[in-house]
Parts: sequence; C-alpha cells; structure tokens
Amino acid sequence: MERRRPGGRVGKLLPVNALLGHVMPPEYELRAKLSQAAKEWVGVIGLLLGEQSAPVDILDGELVVVAETPLVASRLSMMGGNIVRALKQRWQMDVVKVKVVVGRLPLKGTRLQGYTPSSPLPGAREEDAKELARGYLEKSPDLPEDIAASLARLQAFFTKRFGEK
Repeated sequence: MERRRPGGRVGKLLPVNALLGHVMPPEYELRAKLSQAAKEWVGVIGLLLGEQSAPVDILDGELVVVAETPLVASRLSMMGGNIVRALKQRWQMDVVKVKVVVGRLPLKGTRLQGYTPSSPLPGAREEDAKELARGYLEKSPDLPEDIAASLARLQAFFTKRFGEK
C-alpha cells in the first residue's frame, strides 16, 4: 500500500512490527519469543514436566531451563533435541542446545498487591519513612533522594516488623 506524503513524496506504510525490528536491539525479538514460549511451555513439553520446569534465558544459542527436581532435569536433558526442534518450528528461535539446571522456578505474580516502589511497605508508616529519609539526606547530602527514600521505607518496614535493635 502506498501513501502520498505532504510535499509530493510517495512512501510505503509499514506495520508496527517492521518498525520495531529496526528500532529495538536484536535480542529484543529473541526475548519476546522466549516470553511467548514460556507462556506455552506446557504445550511444548507436556503437562507433567511443564508444571515442574520453566525456560528462563537464552545465552549464546543455549536455552536455560530451571527444573524443580533432578529427575525432571534429567528427563528434560534427554528431550533437548525435541525441545530445540519445537522452538524452531513454533517460534523460529535459533536455539542449538538446552541446558537444564535444578533450582526454584520463577514465581508467577510475585508483586505485592497494591504495592508500588514509592509506597511504604505493608505495615510501615509513611511518616516514619519520611523522617528516616530526611535523616539520611542530612547525614549524606550527596545521596540521591530516591535512594534515601527507598532505604528509609525499607528501614521503616524492618523496624515495624522486627523492632529496633
């Protein structure tokens, strides 16, 4: 499709995906594909293994997968070729190897409900955090305000939770 631009030039309309490909770094597309593969991980390797493992990263063409137990890790290692083939077919990912490690799976929905980085942590009073932040800034005037505020919120939370020592 062609579109006439002001000034007499004719240019082609491009979809947003094509524009993002030129603007974003090359690893962005790979990260987006990995994110999609992680969402559909159970469909790639099956329900039993899919619930006990998760793809977490791609390093130099090597897919890193975290498994909950050594047994699951062993099974996934044996399925490495099938996983690589499925990733190439479904998402055109250039993965050449699968590396499986045993560890904790990434938590889904780990953010605290209603918590934003600028709000006090649950249980801490905002007045205490502001007072502590002023103290940090008085002692270290070159300390950035956002860092002082973050430290103050953290200290107010721990003081409320565990008491002063």
